[in-house]
Amino acid sequence: MNRTAMRVVYVATAFLLLGSLLLGDAQATILEVGPSGYPYSSLQTAINDAITGDTVLVHDGTYYEKINFSGKAITVKSANGPASTSIDGSSNGTVVTFENGESAGSVLDGFTIRNGNGFWGGGILCLSSSPTITNCTISGNSASSGGGIFCASSPTITNCTISGNSASSSGGGIYCTSSPTITNCTITGNWAASGGGIYCHQSSSPTIAN
Repeated sequence: MNRTAMRVVYVATAFLLLGSLLLGDAQATILEVGPSGYPYSSLQTAINDAITGDTVLVHDGTYYEKINFSGKAITVKSANGPASTSIDGSSNGTVVTFENGESAGSVLDGFTIRNGNGFWGGGILCLSSSPTITNCTISGNSASSGGGIFCASSPTITNCTISGNSASSSGGGIYCTSSPTITNCTITGNWAASGGGIYCHQSSSPTIAN
């Protein structure tokens, strides 16, 4: 190998090593949402800017908006839990939507989800996705099916309270047409024509514990 060829190899190797070091140093970012003084005032704007592994940290307050995870493996988490932080859909569609292949790495943690109104899923809609929904209160939402949560996929739902939701057709609290895992949840005071608490379609195979 002549000197010119060797120099090309050395330069290429140096660029590869530099790229590896830069990627290795990359760290997940926390994007903070809150009132005046925080970088973001809207959850959806922060979600739009987030990349894989990031956390959208939401400070106390009521946020009047609808959000869509847009297929991102990120955590959207309240700072102080559902008693302090609400996402209010203003009766203008589903409050939280997962519909782009989200997996367990897409996490919704610690919110009150309320005043959603949709055909499928007033509070939360899961289509072709399996997100993690934890430590949430889903209350006061309505839909044709799945007033609280509509599951046409396999989300993991843990430590949630699902109450006071309604469906004109099926599944006041939760509608299942898939295989969600529902653990340590309180499901109470929901209403529907069929399945006030949970409606399990014949094609579904949910796991419901505690």
